[in-house]
Amino acid sequence: MLRMPRHSRYAGQPADISSRRSIEIVAGHELSSASDPRASAMVDHFFHEDAYWRAKIPLDAVDLVFGQAFNFSKIKLKKIQGQLEPVVGPDGFPKRRIPFLNHVQSRFVLQPDHFIELHPPNGDISGQPAHRVNDFVYSVEAIGPVGVKFSLRDAIGGHLLSNHRFLSTQQMVFERVVVEGQYVTESPPLPLGAVEKRALLIHSILRSHQAGTQEPYYLYRVCRTNNCTSNPFQILDTVMNYRPAERLGAFLYRLPLNPRFYLRIRGLDSNPSVRKLVRAEFDEFVRDPETKKRKRDYVRQKRLAIRTARQAE
Repeated sequence: MLRMPRHSRYAGQPADISSRRSIEIVAGHELSSASDPRASAMVDHFFHEDAYWRAKIPLDAVDLVFGQAFNFSKIKLKKIQGQLEPVVGPDGFPKRRIPFLNHVQSRFVLQPDHFIELHPPNGDISGQPAHRVNDFVYSVEAIGPVGVKFSLRDAIGGHLLSNHRFLSTQQMVFERVVVEGQYVTESPPLPLGAVEKRALLIHSILRSHQAGTQEPYYLYRVCRTNNCTSNPFQILDTVMNYRPAERLGAFLYRLPLNPRFYLRIRGLDSNPSVRKLVRAEFDEFVRDPETKKRKRDYVRQKRLAIRTARQAE
C-alpha cells in the first residue's frame, strides 16, 4: 500500500492510486533515450475502462499530437430573476472564479491501423489483447488520500503526489466530461515532424516512469515546479529546436496561466482562432445510455470508497 510521504500534511495516510498513477516500464523493455531504436514500449498501469492494463505502445506510429486544457475552478454565478445562473464568456463557456487554474495534457493519436495493445495486468501477453486503442492522453495529476480534493494550499505546499498518467482519450472523456462536466478544449494538431512526434512520446513515457508515485506535486516553485503544465511543456521544449524568439517564449511554462498562449509563443499554435471542444468528437459516447449507467456506478463506487476510508480513520 502506497502511503503519503513524511513531508506531506497527510503523512502516513494511504494514497489513492485506484485510478491515478504513473506508468512503469516493464523490466527487460527499458528505454534509454528518445533515440532508442525499439519499435515499441511495454508498460504497466495504462488506464482504460476504469482499469489498469499492461500496454504495448508503438513508438513510430504517432500521427497527431494535440494540446488539451480545461479550467477546474468553480463556475462564476450571478442572480437572474432570483435564480443563480452561470456567467458566460464571449466564447460561450462559463467563466471561472480562478482563471489561471487550468489543467494541461497531451493527446496522441496513432496512424490508422496502428494500436496500443492492452493486456491483463498479470503480465501474460501471449494471447490476443483485451483492448486496442489508438487515441490516448499523457496527463500529470495530483493525488492524495481517498476523498481529499485538490486545493491551492496543498498544491503550493507540496502535500500531494504527482502522478503521470497514460490513459485512453475515451477514459479521459468519461472522467472529465461525463462525470465532472468539464469543458475540455483542444488546440489544432501541433506542427511536428515524425522524429519530433516519436521523441515527444518517448520522453513522456520516460518522464512518467521516472516520476513513479513518490514525487511531490508543486504548483509553483522557482526551481522545482512539478505540475500538470510544467511537465508537458518541459518535455516539448526538450524535443523542439526553436528559433531565437521562440526559445525566449519557452521560458514560460511554470504556472497554468494560459496554456494556449504558451503554445503560440513557441510557434506551435497553427490557428489561434480554433478552440475545439473535445466533447463534440465524443458526443455519441457521452450520450450513450451505457455511458450514463457507467457514470452512476462510478460515482457510487467513489462515494463508497470515501465512506470506507473515513470509517477506517
